[in-house]
Amino acid sequence: MTDPRAPRSNALHLALLLGGLCLLPNCMSPPSQAERVTDAARELNLATRFGRMDIALGHTAKGARGTFLERRNRWGKDVRIVDVELAGLSMQDKLKATIQVDVAWVRNNDATLRSTRLAQVWRDDGGWQLVREQRLAGDIGLFGEQVTVDAPAPRDVQFPTRVIH
Repeated sequence: MTDPRAPRSNALHLALLLGGLCLLPNCMSPPSQAERVTDAARELNLATRFGRMDIALGHTAKGARGTFLERRNRWGKDVRIVDVELAGLSMQDKLKATIQVDVAWVRNNDATLRSTRLAQVWRDDGGWQLVREQRLAGDIGLFGEQVTVDAPAPRDVQFPTRVIH
């Protein structure tokens, strides 16, 4: 014989579960300004890493787009971006933030891994937009700056010959 309380107990558990699921969306708070700017910066920098400038330009202020594209016009040709990482966030107020980004990169004619830290200034104008950026530290050449590259010393691939008598 089955327990007469079982159907009622299952119904109660189901009602509590459904009630909890209905309340769940109301408990979640909207993302903070810091989370929103971080998400926008991550999307822009990952898009530029993989050459998706159409996506990146969607996160760039109209007045900054020309400079943004000019600085990255050698990416994928002379410079290969290996990795981008958000390194820091500073909120000046609710509508302005500075994000530090570490970019690991190599020149296509040199296998040396280089690293450059950028400071990107973002503004919320109905959506977070990159306003300007500058190099803070690290290797020069990421944005096409003129750098003197020393030619590697020629290597003698022949071993010296010794004759043993």
